[in-house]
Amino acid sequence: MKKRYNLFFAFWLLISMTACNKELDSTSHDVMYTMLVNKNWYLDYSITGNGTQAFVGQSTYFITYLKDGTTKDSDGLTGTFSIQKANNNYEIQVTAKTVNGNSVNYTHTIETIGEGTMIQSYTASGQTTKTKLYFTSK
Repeated sequence: MKKRYNLFFAFWLLISMTACNKELDSTSHDVMYTMLVNKNWYLDYSITGNGTQAFVGQSTYFITYLKDGTTKDSDGLTGTFSIQKANNNYEIQVTAKTVNGNSVNYTHTIETIGEGTMIQSYTASGQTTKTKLYFTSK
């Protein structure tokens, strides 16, 4: 009887933990999405390897993620975005077109996001060095 009870308890615990993780993932996704959308995100600086490039106080790059799933940026790219979880990280996947109609697809990892700050990262194709992009919303 005790063996049956332990088996039942282990099964119940496994099911409970799985359900909580899915709910937590959904909640985290929703909170992240709410913090991301309907803001202009201005690139303040980027760091690639040991080099920092600052853009603070300059007319610079910005991107807007809209609530309807579309995005636009200061370079003229327009398209759609989605937030996906991959390898225990959330990623922004963008499918866009340039002003000339050329397709652009990219994925950035969301390192952190808050009400007014966001850090994204990516590794360029064929490269090994990660670039981090530091944004603020205004």
